[in-house]
Amino acid sequence: MRTLTRSILILILFAIFLIGLSKSLYHSIGMAGYLPDDYKFGDLYRFTNLAQFKEAHVTCPKLYPTSAPKEPIALYAIGDSFMEPGSVDKEDFVAQTYSYTHWNNQSKVHLDTSLHNVLLLESVERHFREHLAGPVTNLSISPSPVKPTQEAQPNDFVQFLKGTHDSRLKVPEERYDNMLFNWPVLLRLKEMKAWFNLHFFDRVHSMTSLSPDREHVFLKLDTDSTVINSNFNPISEEELTKLVDELNHTYDTYSSLGFDEIYLSIIPNKTTVTSPRMGSYNHLIERIQSDPRLKVKLIDAYALVQPLGASGYQKGDSHWTCQSRDLWLKEINRQLLQRHE
Repeated sequence: MRTLTRSILILILFAIFLIGLSKSLYHSIGMAGYLPDDYKFGDLYRFTNLAQFKEAHVTCPKLYPTSAPKEPIALYAIGDSFMEPGSVDKEDFVAQTYSYTHWNNQSKVHLDTSLHNVLLLESVERHFREHLAGPVTNLSISPSPVKPTQEAQPNDFVQFLKGTHDSRLKVPEERYDNMLFNWPVLLRLKEMKAWFNLHFFDRVHSMTSLSPDREHVFLKLDTDSTVINSNFNPISEEELTKLVDELNHTYDTYSSLGFDEIYLSIIPNKTTVTSPRMGSYNHLIERIQSDPRLKVKLIDAYALVQPLGASGYQKGDSHWTCQSRDLWLKEINRQLLQRHE
């Protein structure tokens, strides 16, 4: 009996080891519902485990389902997590076709000249200065239709041995932590520890910060004035000029490649809307958008979300609520229809 128990325990440990080692296996088992979802309550709650910021993620309804009439518009987006699949997809736009490329990736596309081709540059405020520090080259244009291909990838075990894991995906240590310690009972223990650290040592996770009244939680990148991502990191007029120059260069480049319209939308950091007085706000968004030299069209997310205040962002996440998202998407669609007409 003891031998059988020992054998079962070894098998369980070996299974945990393999699942944590393999990104694809971990993802498959997680999608099947057999692993806890460590982002269920938001990325900021995931870091802090503070119960006051625990709020289940809500799936936002689609604005233009497949059955809805579409316009002869082709929308191409270069964006970040605010536009990733699962947050935004083709069913949110009035455009006939929709293509998304993350800022970290490259795509080759063919423009259909029978459609109105639109390029949308979307960037969250904290990464805007990095994204526009140089020319935008994420999209290349092919003269002929591009056949979808899937690049062969080495298996996870080979990647692990070679140390070539994609930095944007969880490393094995994070997968093991989720599999072993993110179950409801253990999560409650984490919350108790987080409460104790906050109330007795005034300490939260190093990647987060709290508003002075402790009512809101933010990414530390947003509030640390020593880093370029922060709302409170000063921006010189010289840098501002360079950012606008890069945007205008991007406009000229992609216009020459066949795009009919090029839009820019800067998504405000959560701190910008809920706690702009935590430091000396650099007013990045307003200064860029009000520059008279700017050639790109604007989708002013700041003007849409700022009146909502704290209700515009999820309690335990750095991303916005469905209300903010829908306001933004409706404005994009409104401008698409207006320009197309």
